Amino acid sequence: MGIKQFNFSNFFDNLIHASIHRPDSSLVLENNFAIPIQTHSNNIKVVKRIGVYDNVDGLISSKEYNIPLSIKVADCMPIYIYDRVTNYYGLIHSGWRGTKNKIISKALDYFISEFNSFYSDIFIVIGPHIQKCCYEVDWDVAQYFPYSIKNNEKSKWFLNLNKEIKSDILKFNIPIENIYSSDICTYESLLCESFRRDGINSNRMIGVIK
Repeated sequence: MGIKQFNFSNFFDNLIHASIHRPDSSLVLENNFAIPIQTHSNNIKVVKRIGVYDNVDGLISSKEYNIPLSIKVADCMPIYIYDRVTNYYGLIHSGWRGTKNKIISKALDYFISEFNSFYSDIFIVIGPHIQKCCYEVDWDVAQYFPYSIKNNEKSKWFLNLNKEIKSDILKFNIPIENIYSSDICTYESLLCESFRRDGINSNRMIGVIK
C-alpha cells in the first residue's frame, strides 16, 4: 500500500522540488536531508546543514545552503512554502495540535519578519491529508476549531484542518491563488498512508522540498 510519489513542483513553476513519497521508495533520508524529530509541536528550526533536529515540526532553509528538507506524515498536513524572490523555503508538519498552536502562522512570521518576504511572493502547497469527511473528533478537540462541524446523530465533530490552515494563511494577505490544497483524503485513498485507517500497521509518507 502507498504512493510512489506525488509531485507538486509544477505549482512552484519547477523553481524548487516539492513532493511526497511512499516509505519504501528509493529515497534515503539519512545523511542526505534535514530531518525533524516530530512531536506535534509548533516548533520551527531554520537550518543551514543536513542533520537531525529534535522536537521540531517545521524546517526552513534557503537555496543558498542547498539543504533538502523532509517530514513524515500519515493523515497530518504536509505544508510546503516557497518564496520565489528570496529563495527561502519551508516544510511544515501540522496535525490538529500544530494547527491549534498556529504553526503555519509562526512559519510565515519567519518568512516575513526574518527573511523580508513580501506576501505576494510566497507560494504554499497543502499536500494530501485527512479531510473534513473523515476527521472525526470529540468536543475536547473540536472546541479549538471554528470550522468544525457537528454530527448530531453521533455527538461527534468533523475537523476541516484545510480550512483552518487557509484561514491562518490568508491573514498574512497571501493571495488565494498562491495557495494550492490537495483534495486527496489520506483516510479514503488507498494510495496514501493513514494512521486513522490502519493504526499501528500504517507507515509514514515522506514529504520533501529541495
